[in-house]
Amino acid sequence: MIVIDRFDPRSDKPALKEIFEDFIETKSYFFSHWKKFEEELNRRALDLQYRNSMVVAKLDGQIVGFGTYTLFRDYLGNDRVLIHQVLTKKEDSFKKGIEEKIIREIQLYIKRTLKMDKVYFICPNEDGALRSLFLKLGVNKSKNIWYEREI
Repeated sequence: MIVIDRFDPRSDKPALKEIFEDFIETKSYFFSHWKKFEEELNRRALDLQYRNSMVVAKLDGQIVGFGTYTLFRDYLGNDRVLIHQVLTKKEDSFKKGIEEKIIREIQLYIKRTLKMDKVYFICPNEDGALRSLFLKLGVNKSKNIWYEREI
């Protein structure tokens, strides 16, 4: 059974590093290095607004996924929340529901804690698996470049 928990920077980093490296190699839309990602994790761990936004999925006590969001204000002054692509290893991303559980948990946190009713996602048209998940979650393509869902 998959359990969603808050990210613990002291104990979860080694497992997350392994997932990150596989994710960057096989699934990510963007490229990064562990050092840059680790710096961002450390920064977020010190920021109360972001510390609780970092969640991990555990299967039999082992970390199999990681998710978070970013708050930003666009150039028009609108506050927005972007839920990032969920980090999983390629082998764990098939039909286990890891991404779905993490996205649902993050959406719930955003709704209850941040009191925001809309979230955004980025997804290339070529990613059929993620688009299928969006369909299941009720996430729709917006008239802009984002995918979005009223929550």
